[in-house]
Amino acid sequence: MKIKPYKPGMKLEGLISGMPNDVYHNVPDSISKSGLDLINRSPAHYFYAQKKEPTRAMQLGTALHTAILEPDVFSRHYMLLREVSDRRSSIYKEAVKTHGADNVLTGPEADSVAGMQESVYANDKARRLIQGCEHKEISVFATCPATGLNIRCRFDGLSIEGNYAIDLKTTRDARPDEFSKSIYNYRYHVQDAFYRYVYSCATGKRLDRFEFIVVESEIPHATMIYHLDDISLSIGRHETRANLSTAAGCTESGVWPAYPNSDEIISIPEWAIMRYEAETDSDVIVL
Repeated sequence: MKIKPYKPGMKLEGLISGMPNDVYHNVPDSISKSGLDLINRSPAHYFYAQKKEPTRAMQLGTALHTAILEPDVFSRHYMLLREVSDRRSSIYKEAVKTHGADNVLTGPEADSVAGMQESVYANDKARRLIQGCEHKEISVFATCPATGLNIRCRFDGLSIEGNYAIDLKTTRDARPDEFSKSIYNYRYHVQDAFYRYVYSCATGKRLDRFEFIVVESEIPHATMIYHLDDISLSIGRHETRANLSTAAGCTESGVWPAYPNSDEIISIPEWAIMRYEAETDSDVIVL
């Protein structure tokens, strides 16, 4: 399977290596998983989405991905100011002039990234999954045959030989009952289904596995490995098809509506009702 190295101005199709992160995220007229999430909220939120400047959290997320997935690249391109704790310091500001803010980490930031990196590599299965991926940060571009839309995804790690992909996630709590909430809230089941679909459209092949490597953002940075069950993946496929169908319909009509304009009954959250009932030792009074 041919993977093409990125070149500015090249035709974006198939599997591409070395594409800068900011270039990938700003490809026009191509729907990514984050685009599906906006469409799922409302087509208008997708159509009128504004480009966001990278936050410090996003910069640290990129640093973490590089440290774990491409440690050699991390050691070459990142400067760790272990003795500096304040980004207002003159040492930090001078380092930024040379290396750029994205690539300079203060002591607490460097310690956090190093702690998560050590935890992930201390997990035998996580280490084997990462090392088994011959390709890291691979961008994939394809056309959806059902809708004609341009679609794209970006694998953290891809093993063509092993026919699997990995995705690195940070979380506050990696326990199964807690992370399952994150899967639903952040639609990781849609990500799994969508990435498999884009890969299939681009290559004509199906991935056997899609593994989530999950590491906690706070000490002790516990690490877990998850893959979705058949029910979750089936729901992810259904939501992917629905979101793409919505985007196709809006593209054809030129109409990108927001929320339905209707008069609906709304309630305070269920947990608030339950708390009221518990505190008053009575059922909710209906007037």
